[in-house]
Amino acid sequence: MVDNIKNEVPVFFDGSFDGFLSIVYAVYYDKIAPLSIQTENGAQLSLLIEPYFVETDFDKAAKVYKGIKRKISSEAAGTVYNAFLSFEESKFMTILKYIKLGFKVGHMVDSHLQQDFVRDIRKMAGHVGREAHLLTGFCRFAETKQGVLYSPVTPKNDVLGILAEHFKERLMNEQWVIHDKRRNKAAIYDGEGYVIAATPKDAVVNYADGEEQVQELWVAFFNTLAIKERSNKKLQRQLLPLYFRKNMTEFQL
Repeated sequence: MVDNIKNEVPVFFDGSFDGFLSIVYAVYYDKIAPLSIQTENGAQLSLLIEPYFVETDFDKAAKVYKGIKRKISSEAAGTVYNAFLSFEESKFMTILKYIKLGFKVGHMVDSHLQQDFVRDIRKMAGHVGREAHLLTGFCRFAETKQGVLYSPVTPKNDVLGILAEHFKERLMNEQWVIHDKRRNKAAIYDGEGYVIAATPKDAVVNYADGEEQVQELWVAFFNTLAIKERSNKKLQRQLLPLYFRKNMTEFQL
């Protein structure tokens, strides 16, 4: 138990999923009641209330995640994880409220649509899932001088880990890098496993000789398949968001 903290406090943490689950643990075992939850880098401190920093504890985080699966459902655990990856600033308090309700009502939590936070978390998780699914098909890899496949992405949500899991199976015999240029980090796969690491904002990629010609062939193929008379720009925008296109070969050259 923590004796020297106030019951209601603004909470901040390192921004990791395990760090957030450590906050959930502190809510139940240290009896804190977060007024707000912010990441360590983005915290806006109050002059009136002393904030409380929750250290990431992997054992406590694992207990909470197992508890969500056991007391609520595996589907709820997936919803919590996907929502955590959302770009929405309000996500932390929304997820906490969802978990607290889930521990009370169990697997019926998603039926409580009269609660704003239940609708909100489902919307956030759904948006993350859809964006990740689209990117698994719209990632474009190019070969670098080092023989490594490179794909830049700029997703709205933090879906890099989901993409890495997908391509670990899809391109298991290759070495590749998926670069989230929006968040300056990359998933780096060496043929056996991957790590996610920070990248410089001004990182330069040197493409292999002949890669430009390959890209030009791909554009020609794309244009050849297109039927001008049946072009439907509105439907294309629905199926392929505009912000994806700046990283797609067929829309570059």
